Amino acid sequence: MKYRRVVAKFGTSLLTAGSDRLNLEAMAQLVGQVVRLRAQGCEVVVVSSGAQAAGRHRLRGRLQAGHTPSRQAVASVGQSHLMQSWDELFDWHDTVVAQVLLTRRDLTDRLGYLNARNTLRDLIEAGAVPIVNENDAVALDQVLATRIGENDSLSAYVANLIDADLLVMLTDVEGLYDGDPRLNPGAKLLDRVERIDGTIEALGGGSHGAGTGGMATKLRAAQIATQAGVDVVVASGRQPDVLVAVVHGEAHGTYFPAPGDRIESRKRWIISHISREGHVVVDAGAAAALRAQGRSLLPAGVALVVGPFARGDAVEIRDPEGNRVAAGTTNYASDELAKIRGMKSDRIAETLGYSYGDEVIHRDNMVLF
Repeated sequence: MKYRRVVAKFGTSLLTAGSDRLNLEAMAQLVGQVVRLRAQGCEVVVVSSGAQAAGRHRLRGRLQAGHTPSRQAVASVGQSHLMQSWDELFDWHDTVVAQVLLTRRDLTDRLGYLNARNTLRDLIEAGAVPIVNENDAVALDQVLATRIGENDSLSAYVANLIDADLLVMLTDVEGLYDGDPRLNPGAKLLDRVERIDGTIEALGGGSHGAGTGGMATKLRAAQIATQAGVDVVVASGRQPDVLVAVVHGEAHGTYFPAPGDRIESRKRWIISHISREGHVVVDAGAAAALRAQGRSLLPAGVALVVGPFARGDAVEIRDPEGNRVAAGTTNYASDELAKIRGMKSDRIAETLGYSYGDEVIHRDNMVLF
């Protein structure tokens, strides 16, 4: 067996077999594969979509005319049905499951990250199969910072959280194509992608079917996971025993190899929580020093601050051409950094009236790309 700790993400279209409700036969086939892998010594964490599809089906015909329930309400109805289905199917194999609901807020501070990590590890050691999903009931659409976004990204965060060897995202398509196979029958499957750059990102389409994710979200998740040293496979879950085959190293779908060895836990956390709201642009000299010498980032090297972000947020560091150099936990908020950028460190206290240290981002809290 090539991999020993695996996160398996099952998409809505797979769990419903393309219908408008959960398909227990399709789910049972996935359960059988997870059980087989565990019997062979592989640790498996499942990230499951399907709550909203299950909720919409159960609410059908019960709503007042003209009333459309919120995403959170629909997911709340469906979540219990989804977990009941998983529980009953795994119970046939004498396997215990555990529901784990997460939001972005649970993972935005170091303590919450470690608590979630320890819980998942305890469940694995206890012989249970964690079934992870976003806690839609409290993940408010209007407060985007508290949302993980969708379960593709969630699966990447979980893979980083538990130091997984492999993330497998199973869906209703074979993998990443060089065109949209729904529109172009001649589109070719890419069996291996070494690096997710702008050209590859352009191949990601929108959402299809009952789920909230499309290939674009899978590419984003693959980028998060591979940067932290986790191999990724996107494949069709409708192929017989595909999960077992992939974990044993067989080629299916599209394979995204991690560029290097898994990095230590602190740096995984940084990568998993890079701010979407802001970043820092450094001058050419600072970019070269970071890349070649692994130095800390000082305010003198900061050319531009794009916000907002808060002190303690993980932010990207980019060079003057916009290329990503590194990411790290910042000692200063965006408004503070805008005031001290370009200055020597001994002027921080004079300018702000206080100082959180000479470094904008210390090298110990930084990971290079």
